Amino acid sequence: MRSLMLALAIVGATALARADDVGRRVYGERCASCHGDDGGGDGPAAAAFVPRPRNFRDPAFWHDRTAADVKAIVKRGKPGTMMPPFDGVLGDAEIDAVVDFVRRFDPAQAPRPTAKP
Repeated sequence: MRSLMLALAIVGATALARADDVGRRVYGERCASCHGDDGGGDGPAAAAFVPRPRNFRDPAFWHDRTAADVKAIVKRGKPGTMMPPFDGVLGDAEIDAVVDFVRRFDPAQAPRPTAKP
């Protein structure tokens, strides 16, 4: 039983690592030119856009926003902006992976320094 649980843990960790790789790759290929490598809305194409691309490091953006909200924007785009729809361009697994990757820019998700004793 113990070896089965260990095997399942290894398989799960491997799947998470692959999803992380997919999210990082999709973000780099499809998002970073506008939103920046670090999610600050300052990619090389950002200066040409009105309104500017979203700054994913802004805590106000994440206030009351869920993964489902972000997924909907990735799938359908954002009218009135240069954010295009990716439904049909990316598969559901790729969209889920990039949403998980983008959520890491949320300052509330960032690791907190531990207090010194």
